[in-house]
Amino acid sequence: MQRLYAMFPAGRAGAGLLILRVVVALQLMAVGGTCARPALGALALWLAQLMAVLLCIGIATPVLALLYAAVASYCLLDHWSAPPPVLVMYGLIIANSVALALLGPGAYSLDAQFFGRRLIVVRDGESGTAASPDDRPDDEI
Repeated sequence: MQRLYAMFPAGRAGAGLLILRVVVALQLMAVGGTCARPALGALALWLAQLMAVLLCIGIATPVLALLYAAVASYCLLDHWSAPPPVLVMYGLIIANSVALALLGPGAYSLDAQFFGRRLIVVRDGESGTAASPDDRPDDEI
């Protein structure tokens, strides 16, 4: 996951990504089982709810967002003869999902906790304290 994104932004950008994740999850909850066949309706609704919860907490965000964009694309093609507001709704869902997949989960997600940057502290072998750049001799700098 860290190879996909150079950083997991915090602050206002991270809050914006959190809001985008919640909006995509709410869209998923709203239209989750609408384009499924009647035999798969309950299963599709359950999977949509599971995906929405995982998106809200930020687990596998780019994979789930792209999967949701693919499902929404199928729904758009399946409802091609529907009224224009339905087509616009599916278009916005696809746009939000692709934007979320491209931007990443942000700092306020479990993806950032699992795959985010780490601080590695190198201990000095003799004293057991953390080595700092100021402790090195001048010829090593």
